[in-house]
Amino acid sequence: MASKLVEVPWARKGSAFTLLFEQAALALVREMPVNAAARIIEITDKRLWRIVEHYVDKAVSQFDLSDVEAVGLDETASKRGHNYVTVFIDMEKRQEPVVFATPGKGKQTLKEFSAFLEAHEGDPANIREAVCDMSPAFLSGVAEELPNAQVTVDWFHIVQTFTKALDEVRKQEGRGKPLPKHLRWGVLKRGDADHLTTNQLKALAELLEQGLDTATAWRVKERLRWIRLAKTPRATKWRITRFLGYARELIGESPLLEPVRKALVTL
Repeated sequence: MASKLVEVPWARKGSAFTLLFEQAALALVREMPVNAAARIIEITDKRLWRIVEHYVDKAVSQFDLSDVEAVGLDETASKRGHNYVTVFIDMEKRQEPVVFATPGKGKQTLKEFSAFLEAHEGDPANIREAVCDMSPAFLSGVAEELPNAQVTVDWFHIVQTFTKALDEVRKQEGRGKPLPKHLRWGVLKRGDADHLTTNQLKALAELLEQGLDTATAWRVKERLRWIRLAKTPRATKWRITRFLGYARELIGESPLLEPVRKALVTL
């Protein structure tokens, strides 16, 4: 007796699962790694990935990016090492803002995003603002692929630049002289008393009393918050100018404070 395949309303064509099963599988994948979800629903991770890829591709194919005018981009490490993923978001969307993600980092990701934008009703020339870090590769990519975009450097990366400079000074100074115990997080965390432990506060007080270069780098980093309190763009510009003058005078000619000088140049 011959058999005949027919389409049924409770499963998509080519799938070995019902629509309800696939819905449950996708709900799990949103909350946990694919391998863990596959173990729970007792299928292989490869079969689950096929379900995920089908619905992701279907959703992406329906993207309309014609209204996108401001994007934010940043890279993140997918695991320890150098496996990077760069994510692009629509800065004007509060919910589900991600519009594109691609393996890698740097200039090439901007080229890939530009092509993706054009393939989904968007126009790179319509992008008026790009929010990113101060990576030369990102800045160069924005200039080439999003020609009308003004670059906004987000505040997190500015603080991160000065925090890294402070940590470099601390490490270099610590090689030549003993620093207070519990100092590392005492200087790297926000300098408010309610953000620090008792030991960290004591270490910070001892550092400031000794007048070390690490204390100078910490003062510069903490002074950044004064810029953030400005109410208008004009006031912010004025505070940045004053901050640069204050910081340059404070660090003087000390060779140990070279990382801070580089951070000031970056700003």
